[in-house]
Amino acid sequence: MKSASDLRRQFDVELSLHYDKKELQALFFWCVEHVFKLSRSQCLLTMNDSLPERQIHQFLSIIDRLKKEEPIQYIVGESEFCGMPFKVNPSCLIPRPETEELVHWILQSEFNSALDIGTGSGCIATVLAKQTQANILAMDVSQDAIELAKANAQLNKAHVTFVKHDIFEPLSLAYKLDLIVSNPPYVMESEQKMMNKNVLDYEPKLALFVKDHSPLIFYERIVEFAKENLNNKGLLFFEINEQKSVEIVNLLEKNDFHNILIKNDMQGKNRMVKAQKKL
Repeated sequence: MKSASDLRRQFDVELSLHYDKKELQALFFWCVEHVFKLSRSQCLLTMNDSLPERQIHQFLSIIDRLKKEEPIQYIVGESEFCGMPFKVNPSCLIPRPETEELVHWILQSEFNSALDIGTGSGCIATVLAKQTQANILAMDVSQDAIELAKANAQLNKAHVTFVKHDIFEPLSLAYKLDLIVSNPPYVMESEQKMMNKNVLDYEPKLALFVKDHSPLIFYERIVEFAKENLNNKGLLFFEINEQKSVEIVNLLEKNDFHNILIKNDMQGKNRMVKAQKKL
């Protein structure tokens, strides 16, 4: 029978070429909690106790998956976003800290209705519904993503109306909105060579990439949609590719948006844009 101490040694030896020391420590305790239902402190207190054989096999299979650089969030089926739990699977992107920053920025505004376009796991829509009294809508082209987003809203006891819809198809809303937010695909295909294996091999390309010859295709369509469906003085928020911030500002200005602000993420990159529809 193996103990947590034995597993820690094996974990470090087999994965040291793939992750740094700090990552290994965090991953180890995350896996222990997932498999053995032991918190970090419980694990440390029982490091030399024997562990159940069945769970040991499960733990070793996780090591094999981590060797292939599969994201730990997909392996355990969950992630955290804005302090809330979210189920994740390969039908959607793993929620990221940069998107948390976008949500915190949105929450500084006043609005009674909002739409999240390309909702994925539903993380943006769910937090907005949980943190405000606004009527929240969310759409995605993927039915699998919609089902996951619904499960996450239910998990967090948030009321969100979800719609399967392709933003490039016509859509009639029953009322105009105070706010629209989107984190659309914005990574150019030529940027793939700079990306990590864990993203390229496992996260959905549909939610990540755009053609180099049309990098603003989603922004152009969403701006057009926002012009028709936002209230006067309504707000539009985007997460963006830092290389395209100037082009996106120009796009917004040409389409009767003003009070345009670009916000840096925690790494100092142009990552978010806020704009207001003119009267």
